[in-house]
Amino acid sequence: MAGRGASWGVIRAAAVLALAVAVLGGVVASASRAEHVSSRAEELKALMAIKAALHDPDGILGDWIVTAGRHRCRWTGVTCSVGRIDSLQLQNMGLAGTLSPAIGKLRRLRNLLLHHNSISGPIPDAIGGLPLLRHLSLSNNQLNGTIPDSLINSSSLFVMDLSFNNLSGTVEAFNIRNVLVSGNPLLRYPGCGGSCAASTVLQQEITVPALDPPTHSQSVAATIKLVVICVSIGSVVTVALFGVFEATQQWRRRRLRIFAEIDGNHVLSNAVGKCFPDKKNSEVSHGHLKMYTLKDIKQATNSFHPNNILGHGGFGIVYKGILLDGTIAAVKRLREFVSAGEVQFHTEVEVMSLVVHRNLINLIGFCSEDNERILVYPYMLNGTVASKLQAYVSGRPALDWAGRKKIALGAARGLAYLHERCDPRIIHRDIKASNILLDEHFQAIVSDFGLAKLLGQGQSHVFTAIRGTFGRIAPEYLLTGESSDKTDVFAYGLLLIELMTGRKRLDVNPDEFEKGGVVDWARQLLNDGLLSSFVDERLKYNYNYAEAEEMVQLALLCTMYRAAHRPRMSEVVRMLEGDGSVAGRWERLKDVKAPEHGMETPKIVLSPAHYSEQEHNSVELEAVQLSGPR
Repeated sequence: MAGRGASWGVIRAAAVLALAVAVLGGVVASASRAEHVSSRAEELKALMAIKAALHDPDGILGDWIVTAGRHRCRWTGVTCSVGRIDSLQLQNMGLAGTLSPAIGKLRRLRNLLLHHNSISGPIPDAIGGLPLLRHLSLSNNQLNGTIPDSLINSSSLFVMDLSFNNLSGTVEAFNIRNVLVSGNPLLRYPGCGGSCAASTVLQQEITVPALDPPTHSQSVAATIKLVVICVSIGSVVTVALFGVFEATQQWRRRRLRIFAEIDGNHVLSNAVGKCFPDKKNSEVSHGHLKMYTLKDIKQATNSFHPNNILGHGGFGIVYKGILLDGTIAAVKRLREFVSAGEVQFHTEVEVMSLVVHRNLINLIGFCSEDNERILVYPYMLNGTVASKLQAYVSGRPALDWAGRKKIALGAARGLAYLHERCDPRIIHRDIKASNILLDEHFQAIVSDFGLAKLLGQGQSHVFTAIRGTFGRIAPEYLLTGESSDKTDVFAYGLLLIELMTGRKRLDVNPDEFEKGGVVDWARQLLNDGLLSSFVDERLKYNYNYAEAEEMVQLALLCTMYRAAHRPRMSEVVRMLEGDGSVAGRWERLKDVKAPEHGMETPKIVLSPAHYSEQEHNSVELEAVQLSGPR
């Protein structure tokens, strides 16, 4: 009996403890909610202070308005994670004024990108106190004064770019690894050789100070809160981190295995990097990819018979084929083993091994044997958007207005996934109607990733040789070689114009418009209320004029001269889904002009001397059409 009484005592004690923990958990949860509301209010005040301190001649921050229908996480340049602001990306926006110390109130900020503006004044010391800040870019402004000690001693930053400002003073040593301070002739630093006028990238060892244990001055409530949270979610975090680590390792192992086999450097999983025709098993799985032998490919395409050709392009020919399992495929045979084709081959395999989305082409497999580089894609019954825009069914256009809107939304969703849901993020670099396929349900499928680029952690853009299709290249890419996700947005705007006009080419005849290109013509017709002259005449007014007006406004927003003025693809998706923000955004930006001549589309032609022979061919020739009806 005594033992039983002791057991009941233990049970009662456990029950009381569980109840106490539950009550305490409720208290902590309520406190956390209150803290979250307070933090959001503080972030809102901080953004208002930041806006007030900046001079915004182009009205970029016009949507930074506290209204019930406009959440701060949707303001221009603002990105949130779990409801808290984690990025301010206001680069290349023509901003002046000064930096408000209120930036220090954005306690969850990880990325602060303000480069290529005209911001002056000192760097607020509060920036160095942001505990999660990893990427700080203030280059190419007019900032003056000394570098705050909080930045010099920061241990949280990964990259800090303060180059090309008017900073001064003496810095003995930075505490972080990657610092750029070139272009500050008054700044003295040993790593610059004295003056920091020359181009200098400082890479030092990271010194992380030891964390002090909790002191007795901490409140009991804070300590209890920490204990409860740790006990509640510690195991979940451990499992999640292990899962992320394992997924990353698997992705790395798969990528290394694929390219080791392509290059023929290693023997893995009983398969070598070439497609040996004498292998009994002709398919080797790599994630969702398969490796085919050249024998299999020839059998599928009847030895690349001309009757099976679906399309030609700058990098090769696409054939219709029937695989061993009966699958109908589009077989993309790259031109003979040349560097440009090899780069495209590696790029497509790498990119397509990463992405899985209903609006992106799914690579079935590949073959690499001798001088053959072959990519195998599913066959798309309805061909390309470019071909379907010219087609008729029973005397009517194959693509009606509703179908064109569906294509616009599907392509936007695919691009938004590449830009914002992939790690690493992916830039397509050749968006146009001939690179958008249509499946049996007329769903838009973005294809042809041969010119794609992957952006690593913290990268906002890359500098490359000019690649793509003339007339579809964004101004900043054409002028400087800088491409980013906004390069794709520019090309997507032209895709919208293709969908609206149904034109094979986007040239404008002089008798239609003499003052510029198709974008300028669209702007003029929009201003004059004459969009019926712009919409594909084959539709015969079977479209919604208000929707057409919004689509033109969106196309013009996407093709703005400055990349910073263009929306992100996720914003484009929301606009197409009907969030009602298109007209307001266009009203704010419609009077913004390009730096020269007031033109949105610069009249620039680069001579072939700017490119290698392969690069010149790649921009002059149309991309390969992966499939189409026969």
